[in-house]
Amino acid sequence: MKFKILLCILIVSSSIIIFPQSDVKKLNITYIANEGFLLSTPNKKVIIDALFKEGYGFFLTPPKTLEDSIINAIPPFNNINLFLLTHHHADHCDPGMITDFLDKQKNVPLVCSEPAWDFIQEKSPISARLKDQIVEVTPPMNRSISKVINGIPVKIFSLKHLSYYKNGVDLDSGMFNISFLFDMDGIKVFHSGDIMKNALQDYMVENKEWKDTIDVAFLYYEVLDSSKSDPDYVIKMLNPKYIVLMHIPPVFIAAWAKKIDQLKMNYPGIIFFVNPMDSRTLTFME
Repeated sequence: MKFKILLCILIVSSSIIIFPQSDVKKLNITYIANEGFLLSTPNKKVIIDALFKEGYGFFLTPPKTLEDSIINAIPPFNNINLFLLTHHHADHCDPGMITDFLDKQKNVPLVCSEPAWDFIQEKSPISARLKDQIVEVTPPMNRSISKVINGIPVKIFSLKHLSYYKNGVDLDSGMFNISFLFDMDGIKVFHSGDIMKNALQDYMVENKEWKDTIDVAFLYYEVLDSSKSDPDYVIKMLNPKYIVLMHIPPVFIAAWAKKIDQLKMNYPGIIFFVNPMDSRTLTFME
C-alpha cells in the first residue's frame, strides 16, 4: 500500500515537472468615454485620453463624477503610473482638468507631443509649475521613439491624424497625433489615437515592416469599416490578439454592434464598450 502511494506521488510530481502551469497574465480595461481608458495589471496602471468634457454634441463624454474620481485618485484611479495623451482635440483633452490632475497627482507623468503640451500651456495658468511631470515626445512623421517612463517601456509613434473634410479642405491636417505601444507586466498594448488605414500604410512605406508584437490594439472604429477602410490589411499588419474599437458615437452603437457580430466571424477577438465604467478583464496564457 505504501509503495502504491509513493508511486502516485512520484507520477504527480513528474507531471508537474514535465507539464508546468502556464503563466497567466491579466489586463483589466475600464472604459471612461470616447478613446479614454484606464488599463490595469497587477503592478501597473495607465490612463489614456481620460480627461475631457467636450463631445461636440456627437461623442460620448464622461460624467463629472467620474472625472472628479480620476482627478482625485479615487479607486480604481489611484496609483496611476502614466497618463498618455494622443492629441489635443477637445474630445480627448481638457487642459484645465489635465493640469488639475497633475497638480494633485505629483508622481504621475504626462506623456504627450510638443503641440499638445503647447496647447495645454496656452490654456492652463498652472501649467508652468508642472513641467517636471511632462514627458514631451514628438517623433518625426511616420517614425517612433522608445523610452522607459516611470518603469513602463513605451514606444511612441507619429501617425497622421485622420482627415475631416469640409468644402474640400482637411480641417484636421494640422492636428498632430501620436500612438502608443507600451508594456504592462508583459502585455503589449497599442492605442492608435485618431488614425485611419492610410496612416498605417504611410508608416509601412517609411519603415517597410511592422516589427512589434501587440496583444491588445485600441483602434478608431472606422478602421474596421469595410466601406471606408480595409480591415484585413489593418489586422494582418498589427496582428493583435484582441481589438478594442473606440470613438464610436452613441448614435451608432446599435449599428456597430451588428457590424461587430459580423466581423467576429473572421476576427473573434473584437470588443467594444458602451457605458462609462464598463470593464472587462482579458486573460493571456504564455
